[in-house]
Amino acid sequence: MVLVTDLDLLFQEAMRRFECTQCGTCCQGEGGIHITPEEIEAIARFLSLSPQVFLEKYCLSKNGKVYIHIREDRYCHFAQDGKCTIHAVKPVPCRRWPFLKPMLSDQPNWETARLSCPALAPFQSLEEYLNQ
Repeated sequence: MVLVTDLDLLFQEAMRRFECTQCGTCCQGEGGIHITPEEIEAIARFLSLSPQVFLEKYCLSKNGKVYIHIREDRYCHFAQDGKCTIHAVKPVPCRRWPFLKPMLSDQPNWETARLSCPALAPFQSLEEYLNQ
């Protein structure tokens, strides 16, 4: 049985209304995109690489977890012209952005998302965004 929480419902509603501007700012910076073993397999397969080659070429291990590393220009390796080149298999944090659970439950976190996402910039709160 899958339990649906209030945050899950908020996420669904927020995503239903979301209109990405494809500016690419969410793909910039050392955001710590943690990836699971299943995501490693899926992304490697999508790129026609072995998981080992994918890990060596695009990932960083830190504190026992695997993260997608950034390029020298501080963008994700898979960001190109505001779009994700692995969109079909992008990791959960990328699929959920800008509506990660902390952004939905805490005003200071909402402010962080709002200031980094032009699509959210006009909305002072999640409530305002949802009532647009």
